[in-house]
Amino acid sequence: MITILSGSPRKNSNTLRVATAIKNHILELNNDEIVHVIDFNQFDIPSMNSGRVDPNNLSPFQANLFNSSKESDLIFILTPEYNWFPSAEIIQMVHTMAAPAFKDMWNNKVFATCGISNGRGGRMPAVQLSYTINKILNVFNCESMVSPKIFESQFTDKALDENGFSLGNNEYMAGLQAFIDFNLKLKNRWILTDK
Repeated sequence: MITILSGSPRKNSNTLRVATAIKNHILELNNDEIVHVIDFNQFDIPSMNSGRVDPNNLSPFQANLFNSSKESDLIFILTPEYNWFPSAEIIQMVHTMAAPAFKDMWNNKVFATCGISNGRGGRMPAVQLSYTINKILNVFNCESMVSPKIFESQFTDKALDENGFSLGNNEYMAGLQAFIDFNLKLKNRWILTDK
């Protein structure tokens, strides 16, 4: 199973366009693959100063996020770039769920990061997430890896329509498909079938 985290809180966001495009491409390659997109438009993880997440009493969004991530071998983490940083929701997810109670969503996985912009941007949040996830894997001694192949989705709304289909920018699509294909190969090499 593959999970795609669409880390924008906005409805019908550019980040969701990229998440849908990734899902579309994976299913074109293998229609039997199970691919879940977690839309952070439904995000409800409280900030650290206003409450904790109870692992035994998760909201529907939290349970979907945890269970889908736990069951996946490959997790794409997508975030819009806000002033050179990942979204507050992605950061809050890391603050809350990088904890012993949620270790299963980090262990035995490949993580691939992508930053989204409607202009030139996307690199910094993807790189920052790579560093952060590596730190989590180190602290919790997870047998996982962060992919070296990131994707910067630039001028996203001019490259993809609201259903994740190409608007005709062949260079953009070649880059996106190379990102997806690389990480699918990495997952197949890294993840053992008899975990």
